[in-house]
Amino acid sequence: MATPTTTTLFHTTDYRGATIEDLNIPQAISVNPTTPTSDALAIGFENEFTFLPVIHEVNKRLLGVIDLGANGAKVSGVVLDHMMWFNQGAKRKYLSDQLREQQDAGSTKGTTGTNQRTSATTKILKPRGKRYSVLTPLSPLEDLAGFFNRGNYFAIVTNDAGLGNFVYGVVTPEDLMKYEQSRPKL
Repeated sequence: MATPTTTTLFHTTDYRGATIEDLNIPQAISVNPTTPTSDALAIGFENEFTFLPVIHEVNKRLLGVIDLGANGAKVSGVVLDHMMWFNQGAKRKYLSDQLREQQDAGSTKGTTGTNQRTSATTKILKPRGKRYSVLTPLSPLEDLAGFFNRGNYFAIVTNDAGLGNFVYGVVTPEDLMKYEQSRPKL
C-alpha cells in the first residue's frame, strides 16, 4: 500500500461549479470478500480499474477495497485475503459472522484457516481517530482536490450522506488531472 504524501497535487481553487459527477467516471463494479482474486483481477483489467470496492454479500455495505495494482501477481485465494478494510470493527464483525455461519452449517473447516491468515495479511485503511470525508456525485471538485491534497490516493464516491449504501464510483487523482487538462483555462 502506498503511503499517503503531503505533496500538493492540485492548485486550482475554482472549478467553476463543477462536481464529481462532471468527471464522468465509470460506475463502480464491486466484488465480495469471497470473490476469487483472479476474478477481481480480470474485472479490473477488463474495465481498466486500479481499485475495486469490496461490499458485504448480504447487506451490501462497503467493507473496503482491493488494490489490483498491488495484487497483480497474487492471484491465489479470495479477495478477503488481499483487501484493505476501512475499519477494524467491520473486519472483526465480518469474520465472526463468517465463522458463525460456518459453525451453524456444521462445518468448522476452511473459513477458520482463512480468517486466521487474513488477520495477518490484510490492512486497515482508517487509522484510529481519523475521520472520513463524505464525497457524493454532487460534491464540488474543490472538495475532491482538497481530499487528494491531504495525501489520499483514491476516493470512494457514494450516493448518500456517508451511509455507504451505494458505491457510485472510485475516483483517483489521475481522473481529476484529466479533467483539469481537458477544460479551457481562464
